[in-house]
Amino acid sequence: MLAALGLASAVPSVADAALPVPPTTIGLNISPPNPFRRARAFANLAVGGSWQSAQPKSPAVGPDSVDKRGNLKQLADGKPAFRILSQPTSDTKEATIKCTYDGRGSIRPSGKGARDVRMEQGGFSFHWVNGGSYNDSLVMVTVSALDPADPIRNLDCRETTLPRTARFDPAFLEMLRGFKILRFMDWQNVNNNAAVTWATRHSEGALDVNNADGVAIEDMLALAKQTGAIPWFNMPWNADDDYVERFARLVHDSLPPDRIVYVEEGNEVWNARFPVSKQALQEGLAANLSAKTEEARLFRYAERLQRAMDIWAKVFADRPSRLVRVANCQNWALRAQMVLTYKNTYKHIDALATAPYFGVDFRSKPPASPDEAFPRLEASMDQVLGNALEAKAVAAKYGKRYIAYEAGQHIILNDVELASQVQRDPRMYDAYRRYLSLWKSQIGDTLMMYTSVQPVVQWGGWGLLEYSGQPLSEAPKMRAVRDALKGD
Repeated sequence: MLAALGLASAVPSVADAALPVPPTTIGLNISPPNPFRRARAFANLAVGGSWQSAQPKSPAVGPDSVDKRGNLKQLADGKPAFRILSQPTSDTKEATIKCTYDGRGSIRPSGKGARDVRMEQGGFSFHWVNGGSYNDSLVMVTVSALDPADPIRNLDCRETTLPRTARFDPAFLEMLRGFKILRFMDWQNVNNNAAVTWATRHSEGALDVNNADGVAIEDMLALAKQTGAIPWFNMPWNADDDYVERFARLVHDSLPPDRIVYVEEGNEVWNARFPVSKQALQEGLAANLSAKTEEARLFRYAERLQRAMDIWAKVFADRPSRLVRVANCQNWALRAQMVLTYKNTYKHIDALATAPYFGVDFRSKPPASPDEAFPRLEASMDQVLGNALEAKAVAAKYGKRYIAYEAGQHIILNDVELASQVQRDPRMYDAYRRYLSLWKSQIGDTLMMYTSVQPVVQWGGWGLLEYSGQPLSEAPKMRAVRDALKGD
């Protein structure tokens, strides 16, 4: 297999011929429903973002002033609070938006995107106009007064053409069509490494989903049931056993018994740039797991992984074949070996996952042009898929599946204009098609593309789409994945 990728590196412990290539299943990491990312997911445009105080620098409204559903309980220091609405699907030119709410107070929309505002009892409506850019289409809702005994709550803003019972944006559901697995890591805000408890978690239908523990578990389950997709959850590092067990129990009791569920602990605990990595290192050193930095960090991860996966295994004891417990490792066989062998971690998991991104060296060695970029992308994918095969051999050594928790290009350039040119170049379609073809023929099993929607910025152009509703003719990465899905 490595020879087919043009590499001479040897796979450890397991011969190439001994590594089966199962059918490929393509899944998708879902971007957080953040208005700034133009990644609308919910029918209610008020979902996403957060309440901010209308003070200098617009600080976020503190948790004491907001309940678990994102409703304002009070106005801090009597100052007005506002929240930015998500925008309708970006190829929409205009729409009539109707907002409803319960309670009493003073609330009103503003911004360049809001025209012909009409205030009504218990709500208001306005004509939304797509101004071309994000700022020129912006709409915010400001609460300048509320009755503490009966505060404004349950704000719901949506197109008048959308039923009030619709939970998710139809364009969002269409984007998910065909993807077999949905990874909710970004929906859960796992990389923020916040402390979470079952008592304080966001409740069903919450508006504030980009802080604390993110989107409510019930909303993630509703999406999994509506799409028929397999859900993939990430347990927050700072969650206690009670939270993990209640989470697992809610998933177990809510999904059909034949539905498969993926679960992992944290996300990229090995990644020194993430807060969780620093915490794991400190905990590993404090517990004297090792005096070596990487060992202390990874051994601590292995301990926490075993704990969380054992809890899920207990909850799913009646249908263990429906649970896939995932160990998340760097795309490097040695690190995978360290995690799987520490106190027999491999006995507590079902699959080893890495992220075989291609184009990882662009930030340190930026190309001069798109013409220079694409040959390097091709060579890069050969290298990283060779590393993935070595990681797969480690998993096979312990009788475990090898899968990819994230996948795709990893282009990070300070020159955003050049990054945009590369991301939008028609040759990106060919690069993705080659990458997907190599995975399907040489590795196989679950491949989770990262990510659904995100504009091109200086820290990456991760989105298969740059905005919700982007035409496939303008999105070569998504078009390539869509064509691969047709062939599955």
